[in-house]
Amino acid sequence: MLAAIVAAIIFAVIYSSISYVPQSQREYNTYYFGFFETAFFVILYAGPVFLMVGIPCSILIDKLSELGNLHSKKNKYIKRLIFYSIAGLLVGTVFPLILMPGDNSLSILFWYSLIGFAASTIYYHVLLLITSNNLFKSK
Repeated sequence: MLAAIVAAIIFAVIYSSISYVPQSQREYNTYYFGFFETAFFVILYAGPVFLMVGIPCSILIDKLSELGNLHSKKNKYIKRLIFYSIAGLLVGTVFPLILMPGDNSLSILFWYSLIGFAASTIYYHVLLLITSNNLFKSK
């Protein structure tokens, strides 16, 4: 659960950094969200997706990846990265189909799948960082 929360915050910061429009480039009489406003809304909307979809997908991926006989850390990493990437692409593609039925062009599906890919990759690497270093286990 900690990985999902941290990944949602990192995702929000990255998304806010990309979508932020500096003062010098803003058009007159047009409202633009600030960095922290955007980050807040991204956490508000993406946080539950990380928690309610990311955690069950992560558990499923971990169970599926244990089925193989991969002994090398590199092979395990690559296999799980592929699984997490595919899961992110699928969730990102399904997300607009559920929330915006009938209003889905290929470009919308492409961008949402790309966002899902990025989110799942961030989640996976945060999960690796937390679990591999045993950062939050008692000694």
